[in-house]
Amino acid sequence: MSTFNRNTLVKVLEILDSSHAQEALAAAKLASAMVREAGLTWDQVIDDAILPRAAAPSSSPAQEPAQPRTPGAGPFGYRRERELSPHEQFFMVLLSPRTPVDIKRKLRSWEGRVLDGEITPQESADLQFMYQSFVVG
Repeated sequence: MSTFNRNTLVKVLEILDSSHAQEALAAAKLASAMVREAGLTWDQVIDDAILPRAAAPSSSPAQEPAQPRTPGAGPFGYRRERELSPHEQFFMVLLSPRTPVDIKRKLRSWEGRVLDGEITPQESADLQFMYQSFVVG
């Protein structure tokens, strides 16, 4: 899956178990966007996850060849030309290994407002700055 980051997808999918419905919904939307922006389908993601590459059956005449896909050029497989929503930026900053722990703690206090779309313009600008600093780099 070229630029698609499977580990990040796993971290996002683990959030689906959250007791906060809005957090789980945001994670589901982010996971779906990650797959879509990488030019993949869920079927491809699941097939690759279940069948190790070495054990994957070789292409037989009965199978259609896989269509070429164009992975995104941005972080986590996102296309650069698409503007990310604040909740997508929020989760990417939160999941980035480059984000310092104190920033992650600060972000946790914003979580409810981000998921409800109630962050201030200054917080939105700060979030975009953090995204550029810790994710895009």
